[in-house]
Amino acid sequence: MFSTFNNDVSCRVAFGRKYCVGENSKMFQELLKEFMELMVRVNIGDYIPWLAWWSSFNGLNAKLDKVAKGFDDFLDKVVQEHRDIGASESKKNNGINGKNGDNKDFVDVLLSLQKEKVAGFALDSLSIKALILDVFTGGNDTYAILDWVMSELLRHPRVMNKLQTK
Repeated sequence: MFSTFNNDVSCRVAFGRKYCVGENSKMFQELLKEFMELMVRVNIGDYIPWLAWWSSFNGLNAKLDKVAKGFDDFLDKVVQEHRDIGASESKKNNGINGKNGDNKDFVDVLLSLQKEKVAGFALDSLSIKALILDVFTGGNDTYAILDWVMSELLRHPRVMNKLQTK
């Protein structure tokens, strides 16, 4: 599923810190595991719409709701942590907002866009959480694709040599 290295990198990019260790690690790892299991599960209602009721019967909808609620709560905590850190650093710096440019992560950038309203559109908390989740899952998908490409290149040395010479 997800490798620890991949989780570390994706967490650092999307959330600004690792969530693979510490107090939230078990909850986060459980959410990821359940999320990936649900992503590969076949939902018959996606293919035959008049059988969508089956997802309620077999418990898939309940599991999807549970994981969605878990991610929502987790991302609420992440955003609130960043808001609290930004507020405390603003107090330390005599009213200058949050972290300096070198230490800002994706969540900090989104929160500053929300606060300054320079994006040209309303950036509410739900949108921020959706963007964070997109970056996190996109990072994991990219890693999986690179993993697959490298394994295919190793299986086909002629193609790898051709790529190396270009």
